[in-house]
Amino acid sequence: MISQNEIQEINKIEGEVRGAVFHTDAKYILEIKGEDGLAKAEAGIKKLNQSISYGKDVKATGWYPLGWRILSLLSVKDIFGWSEEDIFKMGNSAPKYSFIVKTLLRYFVSLEKTFEESSKYWEEHYSVGRLEAPEINIEEKRLVLQLKDFKIHPVFCSYLKGYFMAIAKMVVRTEEMNIEESKCVFRGDDYDEFIVTWK
Repeated sequence: MISQNEIQEINKIEGEVRGAVFHTDAKYILEIKGEDGLAKAEAGIKKLNQSISYGKDVKATGWYPLGWRILSLLSVKDIFGWSEEDIFKMGNSAPKYSFIVKTLLRYFVSLEKTFEESSKYWEEHYSVGRLEAPEINIEEKRLVLQLKDFKIHPVFCSYLKGYFMAIAKMVVRTEEMNIEESKCVFRGDDYDEFIVTWK
């Protein structure tokens, strides 16, 4: 159960996120848990914050408090008893539901192009943080992503691991891919770093 103190702290998080993320959450919950599960998730998130919705009240391209993103993830984690692996799977499925991702990936035909444009892509979803790709090595089949100025909540680390791996897989088109969070602000590092490798 999420405490009132935790909710208050999360609501203080600075920055905004596109409403599309809540629609993406809803589509995933609907696929995994069905209509009853989505209704349960909607009721649960309303208990934490009456303003948050998975429905049409939230506009896909609108900007909403970033804390709501965390409350959504923590709420479904709590309601369904999900593990970090389940949150990873949720992040990994997210790109296939996101119209923003589908729109952007239409223009990115290679791994290099996709992740060279990662900062612009990030800014389409989040008003804070910087996503960079300091290493894109096709020969060694290795990609390094760094997320800076974005200390939000540990639950989001698992989600992002799944999310970044799914984006990379859409471009590389391989089934054998791994991702490691080599640096994390919640482990004392200056930024989050994700290393993607494939065969």
